[in-house]
Amino acid sequence: MKGQISFELMVTVGVVLAFTIPVLFLMFSMTSVGYEDTAKAQADASARTLADTMNSVYSQGEGAQRSLLLNVPATTENISVVGSEVIVKIKTSSGSFEAVAPTIAKVKNGASSVGKKSGLFKIIVTNKGEDGVELSG
Repeated sequence: MKGQISFELMVTVGVVLAFTIPVLFLMFSMTSVGYEDTAKAQADASARTLADTMNSVYSQGEGAQRSLLLNVPATTENISVVGSEVIVKIKTSSGSFEAVAPTIAKVKNGASSVGKKSGLFKIIVTNKGEDGVELSG
């Protein structure tokens, strides 16, 4: 009698686990897809914010300076300004994603890299006149 009760309990627990585990995996995979979409949107917003700040400082003339708090995703690989584009590169499950925003500002020395940073950090954009804008922080 006791053996039958134990066997029935093990079968019941096994059936519950057989249905619960796939549902949990599905839930976690859907959550990670939503997280990646959020990270992509945040990277796009960060690139646009930096480009807009550079344009504003560039249009104000030599000596203008502005500090900016930039919030980028934790999966950020690199933030750089090459030519007339601000590029925020993040890592996703399907490879790298580059959020690009155009700018009219000339960059000092043709290119600038803020480096690999993630989270909230400060960037100072300074207009150096003929040389263009300079990023520091």
